[in-house]
Amino acid sequence: MNSESFFIPEKLSVKGGKAIKGTVEISGAKNSILGLMAAALLTDEEIVLHNVPYITDVLEMGHIMLDLGVNVQFNPEKKILYLHAKKITNNVLNDKALKFRASYYLWGSLLARFKHTNEFNSLKVCVPGGCSFGGKRPTDFHEQLIKNIFGAEITEEHDGDKNYLVFGLPKEEPENVNPIYTTAKVSHGATFHWLLSIAGTKDFKMMYNSSLEPEVSNLISMLQKMGLDVIGNESTGLVYNGKNRSLLKGGIFEVIPDRLEAATYALLALGARGTVQIKGINLDHCSPWLKQLTKVARNGIYYSLDKKEMILDFRDIDGFDGFVMQMSPYPGFETDVQQIWCAVLGLAKTDSVIVDMIWPGRSAHLLEMQKFGLQSEFWKLDVASSQNTSSEALFAHIIPSKIKPATAKGMDLRGTMGIIVLASIAKGKSTIKNPEFALRGYPNLVKNLEGLGIEVVFSKEGSCISSLPIYRIKE
Repeated sequence: MNSESFFIPEKLSVKGGKAIKGTVEISGAKNSILGLMAAALLTDEEIVLHNVPYITDVLEMGHIMLDLGVNVQFNPEKKILYLHAKKITNNVLNDKALKFRASYYLWGSLLARFKHTNEFNSLKVCVPGGCSFGGKRPTDFHEQLIKNIFGAEITEEHDGDKNYLVFGLPKEEPENVNPIYTTAKVSHGATFHWLLSIAGTKDFKMMYNSSLEPEVSNLISMLQKMGLDVIGNESTGLVYNGKNRSLLKGGIFEVIPDRLEAATYALLALGARGTVQIKGINLDHCSPWLKQLTKVARNGIYYSLDKKEMILDFRDIDGFDGFVMQMSPYPGFETDVQQIWCAVLGLAKTDSVIVDMIWPGRSAHLLEMQKFGLQSEFWKLDVASSQNTSSEALFAHIIPSKIKPATAKGMDLRGTMGIIVLASIAKGKSTIKNPEFALRGYPNLVKNLEGLGIEVVFSKEGSCISSLPIYRIKE
């Protein structure tokens, strides 16, 4: 396992329709690990991360960090990742960074490091899309964050079909004219990026409207143990006192369990009318989706006294009613689970409505789910606001449906997993094209599905991601 590349099949064949039964061991949080990896750039000492998920995002981020000169070693079997950024030898993030959005975490952490080490005075990053010509880019608020924290000058460069942003650090410390940073909507990514950036400033800084997600607390805890004076754990307001004057310390840290992976297998159990034991969870982190699931299935949910395991037994459930759900920032109902809910709500006895203002563009999965017989309609509506902001909301109307096998294609992480859930529910053989999206966030996906009694076969055709250097455990 350790010496092989990560294989990404072109297609998955899924034979579903049976009541599932088995055990799933939950992995480290996909929404946590990339921020923790980026934090390793804030020290020249060794960082060791435990409970690291074996997913493509970790491998791709690891290869980008190797290109920067970081010593990266990974042991997928033991779930341990070793990172040692003793010296950064490159200040260009090439097109490898385009494969996943969270690579922008490296922008702030590298610039913060450069402020202390003077290894470079600028950072050049490859970005998607053509010339902006004064228009907005998807990374606009991250660029504004860089300006706010570092006073950096941002310019554009173009090399053929590749487009770059260049962040130039000022020669002198800029005046702290705007100590408070915020985003119009709560943003996990912006909160992570702000936390990773402030280690490079000597000024008092605050972030308003910061994310409350457990993954944010995971990063804050790590940075505090590394020596960064930031306060505001589980708060919508973060405060940094500006006292950091050097690189941070290294150490050994733990990735929290993936609450969204747990939600997915729990909803699969509901949809497939089966029973599953989910191990290695943090029950408190699961409270939003579990609260709604408890309303839907009032019986059959059990958990251990230490809140690290739960058993879901839906074999005898006699249907459930649909409902209206509004996705909202944590601790509200998670937008990352709405596409999984869509798959399962088609089995309800009455209609359901899902409203999502966080990611109103998440609708492509509904068209793919219609191929399985899931009846739905959806539209976007403008949201009235008393502030000078414009917003949209996705309204998805899910109608009770008879699910059948189909051929569909993946389109994003959770949407692809949603159609895999439908394929697991449908009686017969389904084919999922482009399953690589699901492999970004679901470690051991095929093994877990097979362990639940679902027949899964992946195509021999596909691509590979090279393995990272192996981390040898010292006995």
